[in-house]
Amino acid sequence: MYKGLMPALLTPFTPDGQVHQELLADLANEFVELGFHGLYLCGSTGEGLLLSEEERKTVVEVTLSAVDGRVPVIVHVGDTSTRMAENLARHARSCGADAVASIPPFYYPYSKREIIAYYRDLKKASELPLYFYNIPDLLNTSLDVQLADELFHAGIIQGMKYTHHDLLTLQGMVEACHGNLNVFSGPDEKLLPFLVMGVDGGIGTTYNSMPKLFLGLYAAWQQGDLDRARELQKKANRVIAIMAKFGMIPALKAIMRMKGWDCGDPRRPFQPLTREQREHLRVMLEKEDFFAMESEWDL
Repeated sequence: MYKGLMPALLTPFTPDGQVHQELLADLANEFVELGFHGLYLCGSTGEGLLLSEEERKTVVEVTLSAVDGRVPVIVHVGDTSTRMAENLARHARSCGADAVASIPPFYYPYSKREIIAYYRDLKKASELPLYFYNIPDLLNTSLDVQLADELFHAGIIQGMKYTHHDLLTLQGMVEACHGNLNVFSGPDEKLLPFLVMGVDGGIGTTYNSMPKLFLGLYAAWQQGDLDRARELQKKANRVIAIMAKFGMIPALKAIMRMKGWDCGDPRRPFQPLTREQREHLRVMLEKEDFFAMESEWDL
């Protein structure tokens, strides 16, 4: 069972739109050395569904080589096609991934039986621990208590990334699985409340741009310093609210560039921020002492 914080690693691109392999390896190494407890690849933050099959495989190969077994790596392999997801799952295993994850099959209104079959197929293909990526705001499918119970007790899923705001359902899932479901919080703005509810850690988008703050928050939680953890969650949330005004992925890429990590533009159909938007974003961040906060934070 994994614990702690894992950045949902963004995918850096070169000026001509290719995966920036050198920078990707540098980012992975930076986050491991800072003290993160694992990495999560090719999810929403990594723009996984906007990458080709070969690009997704490149991200996995480069990152796993850079990490070299120092921390667990979970690879998101979800796709509209079961065959494609199976292929990505087998590739992740061959590269040394520790686990795979997937959103449920989407676009078509699949039945519960078909969803279970999809995850069973991925489990068989990967032969690795499998995590259900629950993000119902973006899909037409949501994991409920009954489905979580069935998938877990059939030995198909071992855990879940829970990017949802329904704490009652989360509690029901955890209790149905007798506390043995390995659950990670998805909403960065609710990391602390989710930790209070008993999740094992977090997988987050803005961990990329605020790594020291989130590591500090988690350390405070582990030390029982709830006041400090609450203060840091509030600081993070003020930045998250600013990023949301510009779109999370374009804003994240812009902030990383401001911090000296030129990760390129987001993959189309996302649009990069305009010059005016970038300046507005910088001003808003400076008002929150964002750059000083991240550079001076004492772990």
